[in-house]
Amino acid sequence: QAGYGATSERFLPWRGLERFLVACGLISYSLYLWHWPVLTFLRWTYGIDRFWLYSLAIGLSFGLAWLAYVLVEQPVRRRPLSAPFQWGLSLAAIAVTWTGIDALAHPYRGKFFLGSGVDPVPKLEKIAEHRPVIVGTDISDASCSVANWLPYNIKNRTDFSRCSKAGRAGAGEIFLLGDSHAHHLLPMLDQVTNKTGQSISFTFKSSCLISPDITISFDNKPYEPCRTFAAGEIDRAIQRLKPNDIVLVSTWLNKQLADIDGRGRPNDFPVYVNGKRLTPAQVRSAYIASSRRIAKQLAAKGIQLVLVLDIPTLAREPVVCEAWGKLLANREGGTFCSPTAAITAEMQTTLRNTLAQVAKGLPNVHIFDPTDQLLFAGRVQHRRPDGTLQYADSHHLSYSGSKGLAEGFQRFLNNQGLTGGNTR
Repeated sequence: QAGYGATSERFLPWRGLERFLVACGLISYSLYLWHWPVLTFLRWTYGIDRFWLYSLAIGLSFGLAWLAYVLVEQPVRRRPLSAPFQWGLSLAAIAVTWTGIDALAHPYRGKFFLGSGVDPVPKLEKIAEHRPVIVGTDISDASCSVANWLPYNIKNRTDFSRCSKAGRAGAGEIFLLGDSHAHHLLPMLDQVTNKTGQSISFTFKSSCLISPDITISFDNKPYEPCRTFAAGEIDRAIQRLKPNDIVLVSTWLNKQLADIDGRGRPNDFPVYVNGKRLTPAQVRSAYIASSRRIAKQLAAKGIQLVLVLDIPTLAREPVVCEAWGKLLANREGGTFCSPTAAITAEMQTTLRNTLAQVAKGLPNVHIFDPTDQLLFAGRVQHRRPDGTLQYADSHHLSYSGSKGLAEGFQRFLNNQGLTGGNTR
């Protein structure tokens, strides 16, 4: 018997242990509620990779569970709160939790981490930390981006006198346009144009699909300034670029067009046309039609359009999966952040087929696919076996990763006849 019976009938050796277990049972629900927030908070702040941190996590979990049991659970059982007071407390708790999570996930992300584990991505591998990204220019995320909710107009658009790199006379221009997935191509483009002599101009809007006809979402709201940015920059390109110049478009297509995400879950990213939310298949159809209209407008001026097939995504952030590095280091070619090969293949094939439909029958449309340069045995290689990082996070290239695509991109331009102001 496990209850308080005679000593000869006791299941446990002493009464203190029984009391402790009974107390654990009483606070078990509160402990269930509190243990995960404590672990998550420590992971985002001090870390959870030392013995004293494990002890702190256990102590905080039990302490908060006991306080919740004594100050919330028991008083509410004895004297239920009125409905307005319950609603008020619930809303306040949601607001405080939301604010805290947002602060830790964005402005303070990584700034409090004091554990022995360090960010596996050095500062110099984060392209956004380079000011400027291209030496000898003013090109950076700060000077060449249009703020998310800023309306697009002549006053607010990017100044190309600042956001450009000079080239050789007669070699033509590459206009890089998109979101942060365009920004992370700058080191690659710098290396290539050093050899081809082409000039660079650059602008981007964060998390923006380049389509004048499609409205995606940002912060759970219709991202209308993105659509007008895309329309405005395409019109400006048609007005200012010369025949045989190139519009190079790169955006987060795996977020915007795919059926699944990097963990194989259905993609529920909201996308609209004329206020109607579309399925991923409908989004792809709308994107194909919109991109083909853009391509034909550019073709009328003799301008080439290069669409970049989005890089394959990781299943988790390097800062998370690198914790397994000592167990899996190089055993799988630096792919322990990767989704399964099947998930990666499905996502990249969906994009490949979509962009092929855009290019079909349009000689001025060219598709650059960097996928194979980033895979090992079909899986995404965030870090090569020699230690070189290819990814800065789950869906952005590192500085080295971007430069690593230069040889393949130059070969692509040569094969397509897109260097030196000449085309096929």
